[in-house]
Amino acid sequence: MRIWFALLVAPMLALADQSISFATVGWACAHQQHEVVHAVHALFFAASLAGTGAAWQCWRTTLPAGTGGEPPARRHFLAGVATASSALAVLAIAAMWMMAWVVPPCVS
Repeated sequence: MRIWFALLVAPMLALADQSISFATVGWACAHQQHEVVHAVHALFFAASLAGTGAAWQCWRTTLPAGTGGEPPARRHFLAGVATASSALAVLAIAAMWMMAWVVPPCVS
């Protein structure tokens, strides 16, 4: 289960983060509550980071022993791909969050 969350849900969290943070910008600008945009990014960042940590832990525990059969090697590979996919989603969310720090919601 940890592998599938990191493999499938974490990239969807990055897309949801972009959509929801974009939707909150108008409200944050109208009410001068810039912390809401940062809270959205922090929530999605934490969720994706948790998925990355769980997938990485699964990858570490399924290290191939060299004499194992096909399923342990396949699970180890899938855990590695899930870790990389989730880490990329974390990086994308961090980049979007950094731009929220640099460019305030009320630019004009």
